Amino acid sequence: MSESKPKPEKSADWAVPFKIISVTKSEGPAGNEQKDWYRYVISQGNDPIIGHRRGTRKSVVEAAEEIVFSLNERLVGKPGRVHVKYKKESSN
Repeated sequence: MSESKPKPEKSADWAVPFKIISVTKSEGPAGNEQKDWYRYVISQGNDPIIGHRRGTRKSVVEAAEEIVFSLNERLVGKPGRVHVKYKKESSN
């Protein structure tokens, strides 16, 4: 009799929604002289997502909110999503 491998357990973080942790003024990429860069941190439990974006603080917060919305939508699934099953075609 062969031993079956145990299924990997899901992290407890899978049910925790993403959220914005911080948006702070930041330096731009090397060689970029623009001063309007921000660093944002999005987190789901202990998993941070760090990004940089140029613009006003308000525009960066709005962009980060859109990212959070999209990530959370993927996390729980889109309402009305239907699983389509295809019939096998008969070989007539």
